[in-house]
Amino acid sequence: MEYGKALRFHRVKQGLTQNQLADGIISAAYLSKIENDQTVPAVEVLELLYERLGLDFNESTLSHPSKEKLKEWYEAIVFKRHEDARELRDELVQQKNTLENHQMYIFFELFRIRYLLLESEVEKAYETWENLRHHKDSFDEKMEFYYHLITGLIKYYKGDFNDSYQELMEAKNYSSSIVIESWETSDLFYLLALSTSQANHISASIFYADQALEMYQSHYDLSKSADCHIVRGINYSRLKNYAKSLENFHLARKIALQTNNRNQLNLVYINIGTLESRLMNHKTAIESYITSLKYNDLDSTFKQDFLLNTLHSLVLEHYRLGDNKGCLEWIHKGAQELTKYPSLTYEIHFSFYKKIINDDPSLSEFLENKVIPHFQEKKDHIYIIRYSMFLADLLEKQRMYKKSSSYLRLAIQLLNKHSQLGGILL
Repeated sequence: MEYGKALRFHRVKQGLTQNQLADGIISAAYLSKIENDQTVPAVEVLELLYERLGLDFNESTLSHPSKEKLKEWYEAIVFKRHEDARELRDELVQQKNTLENHQMYIFFELFRIRYLLLESEVEKAYETWENLRHHKDSFDEKMEFYYHLITGLIKYYKGDFNDSYQELMEAKNYSSSIVIESWETSDLFYLLALSTSQANHISASIFYADQALEMYQSHYDLSKSADCHIVRGINYSRLKNYAKSLENFHLARKIALQTNNRNQLNLVYINIGTLESRLMNHKTAIESYITSLKYNDLDSTFKQDFLLNTLHSLVLEHYRLGDNKGCLEWIHKGAQELTKYPSLTYEIHFSFYKKIINDDPSLSEFLENKVIPHFQEKKDHIYIIRYSMFLADLLEKQRMYKKSSSYLRLAIQLLNKHSQLGGILL
């Protein structure tokens, strides 16, 4: 057992300095060496230090009653068994001394972050992660693995997809030197597929999705296999391999219908709509988007965002068909949803199409001063491109050629850099 790391953890947790803990027992300098595992002190010294911290020196982490329960909890979280995860969390909290043990506390907090993400409590998860970082010096290799994996998830939920990918790769590096379950390996590959997809590393995403899919299929895990097919479908669509993309979406839909996974069906139909839109099949895209709405149950922040995204897509498809009446109907439905689920981004989207249909003279100013700056701040390149090109065309018609060309250049630069955007992920 690494007593030094445990001592440092409990000292920091209790807000003691090295001088306060060491006073009358050993020197602060010697305590520093113990905490950094640079020396092995006498058992008598350790017993005195533990006693001052109010801890049982003879406590064994290996035989801790919560160890197996903790892993069981994490498995329920990874496989999104919400009820099981809630019950196991309550059991762990109630078990005596679970959170007083160094290793148990660290693992509990790491797994709790992922549990909070599962429950869509992103800000609380982020706060827990921030607090846990103070104890990073006391982590062993297994803790480091979970820490980097959880950090990758935090970055993903925050929209920092490249950072997410880098953290997950760190977790992958640690996984080679520790023992983890096969389902944890497949989970890591799937998370790598997600992060690389969102970071637009298409080949890497397909590679990791393939690795995860092979493992999930070997364990007959239908739900996770469907998730992988959705990721593959999105990335093949970006590569313009639309036949392969549709094949994966249909496979995901087939599985989701068998398992009655409404969330996956929602995602499948949204992404099929996106694919059909790319193929200029606007009526078929509309049908897919409308079908996706049937499976949106609004039980999470993501599903709320999926709903607004789908309503915006329906507005766009009707606009592309020149159907202003249909466009305004979906704008109205979008405005109704915004009263329940406020979003400045979608408020801007709906306002733009309303202004253009009504030939609003303030449209150019709206695009220049509110729309494009908003998406630049969010680094949402696809909409910077779309709205910049529209503004460039509008300014050209107004004979404002210099300003028009500047927005056209902005759009072209981003288009060249981010030419394969698109797709909605979990």
